[in-house]
Amino acid sequence: MLGVLAGFFVVWCIILVGWFVGRQNILGENARQVLSSLTFFVASPALLFETLSKARLAEVFAAPLLVAAVSAVATAVVFFIIARFWLKRSLPSR
Repeated sequence: MLGVLAGFFVVWCIILVGWFVGRQNILGENARQVLSSLTFFVASPALLFETLSKARLAEVFAAPLLVAAVSAVATAVVFFIIARFWLKRSLPSR
């Protein structure tokens, strides 16, 4: 339980620092776009790589991955059916 709280505490601290920096306009007008791009294109992939590099393959390729893959494929199929028959969209727009 303490591990979960520690994880949330770290996220809350990062949000608090970001809020403070934004309110004080420390990084200028383009800070929001630059920080968003940095987070999306650099920090998130680095965190994913670091997390997966420490995990065992049995943990990565476990039942939750199968559930996520099946649900993603099922959602895509439902969307394509709705886009084809109900929304009458062409193949390229689907």
